[in-house]
Amino acid sequence: MLNRRRFLAWTATAAPLALQGNSLLSNNKPSLLEAKLAADSDDWDRIRSLFPLDRKTVFLNNGTMGVSPYPVLQASIDSLQDSATHARYPGHNDKLEKLLAETIGSDHDEVAITKNVSEGINHICWGIPLKKGDEIILTSHEHVGGCAAWLHRARLEGLSIKVVDLKPTADQTMEAIESAIGPRTRVIAVPHVPCTIGQVLPVQDICRLAKMKGIISVLDGAHPLGMLQFNLHEIGCDYYAGCLHKWALGPLGTGYLYIKKERLAETRCTHVAAYSLDTFNMNAQPPALGELVDSASRFSYGSFSGALIEGATAALEFYHTMGPARIEQRSLGLARILQEKLLALPVELEMLTPLEARSRGAQISFRLKDKSNVEFVQEARKQHIILRHVGENDIDCVRVSTHYYNNESDLEALLECLVAYAG
Repeated sequence: MLNRRRFLAWTATAAPLALQGNSLLSNNKPSLLEAKLAADSDDWDRIRSLFPLDRKTVFLNNGTMGVSPYPVLQASIDSLQDSATHARYPGHNDKLEKLLAETIGSDHDEVAITKNVSEGINHICWGIPLKKGDEIILTSHEHVGGCAAWLHRARLEGLSIKVVDLKPTADQTMEAIESAIGPRTRVIAVPHVPCTIGQVLPVQDICRLAKMKGIISVLDGAHPLGMLQFNLHEIGCDYYAGCLHKWALGPLGTGYLYIKKERLAETRCTHVAAYSLDTFNMNAQPPALGELVDSASRFSYGSFSGALIEGATAALEFYHTMGPARIEQRSLGLARILQEKLLALPVELEMLTPLEARSRGAQISFRLKDKSNVEFVQEARKQHIILRHVGENDIDCVRVSTHYYNNESDLEALLECLVAYAG
């Protein structure tokens, strides 16, 4: 039960806001125009001020969750406030799909909005026609959201899973994948950038090989959007599942699914509701169900959160305002600097992220040889440095994500913390 005194205190502050019709964030918060001015000047300190992240926090875990800038928060809050103020239902339109398609190099009817990568992977996994004995190739660096559906279906239906280890170079990784292909290989499902060591896989070569051999190609795209520029039509994959809450800096709970147009008809749709089909009539004899819509959006169904959709749209607009090329250069440049400085430290560590530029993204992972990686991540957090320990698949390493709102002083704080811990 709500305490009466607390309720009265809350209404004293909330009522004036409601009467004024102001947004909860609108006072003196940066706009997209200010973001453009900051981006055009390459003023990284000014760019950092576009984010509400506490100044004392060194956030180097963007691979788990991106910190949304003010315009993204504003868009989400405005949507919530508009619905509550005007009793307006946040109906779904295809604005986000069209902007997303322009960003990732696809047609807008090849894109569906999802909650996250896991949802997209499940649609793909259960939608591809497979039979007992068919083989799926995965890697030893999968996130649970990228592999659980495949492992579960394999157990239920008698499919075979073959696991490939990633190699230090793109060519070696390609050789490993090609060597793993057998007569019963039906699907190659690999991460574009794995969550573990940030290695950028040679996905265009992988998809070209798969197509040549009549194999379906599936990419877990949790990390590239907002970090790397890419074009799905050029990559040539059949399916791609991504999200907007990591490097694209959108709100949690926003993702997308890409299905190549030629694959749509053969991809079974196992979950349907509003927006999946054109008509239905329970008074017909027998009850009638219309046809599924002729686009990937048949996999987006039911009520949508207007706040999340508007926030995701604002995140992509912010991304384009800042400049994809500028973001990629900045993020990857910081990662390169970090890797070089880590290797020069008087600390015993094993570098897991490839040194090859083609295979290095904006995540650097390393393993301490004589110290606990988990304890180091915990110690860093005590000093307000947020990292990620990678425990998946017994990898046991430290992962550092560098995004464009980071700077070299963030890297120095991390390095000082590491030297102190290892010493």
